[in-house]
Amino acid sequence: MTPYQEDRGTLDADDLVLVREGECEAGTAPSRAARVHQAIYKKHPEIGSIINAYPVNATAFGVTGAVLDSRTIPESYIVIRQVARVPFGLQFEDVEATAGEVSLKRPAALLENDGVLVTGADILQAFDRLEVLESTAEAIINTCPIGKLEPMPGEVTRELDRVFLKEM
Repeated sequence: MTPYQEDRGTLDADDLVLVREGECEAGTAPSRAARVHQAIYKKHPEIGSIINAYPVNATAFGVTGAVLDSRTIPESYIVIRQVARVPFGLQFEDVEATAGEVSLKRPAALLENDGVLVTGADILQAFDRLEVLESTAEAIINTCPIGKLEPMPGEVTRELDRVFLKEM
């Protein structure tokens, strides 16, 4: 994890703090996000990786209150499922409540006025979800000048749920 109160723009890989089973390396202090990560791992043993990030387009949804509807294309709906919205500061004030906002059906969350949180079974799945979340947000924003978003119909999402939720 990033170290507590350090400028992310100046960090090297050697500056990151290794946290394993709630314990960090001697002489280091992880970001405050370590507490919520630990709560998520405890509540959801199927989650093996968590990414906190500030992607421009997805973050725009968290600072405006606009709905990020994943029913844009099948990949978005399958990969990011339902996107949770976490009130500002909850990830630090109530880590258990924040852990309850993510799940297999809600692997991504908009942290209001504070970026996004994305989960996965491993780092590659979490990164894939982050990438799809950002691309979906960008596509939704890009629809504004040309027309209203037309989500996939219910029969399509029900079929996607039938096929892909059995894997979850």
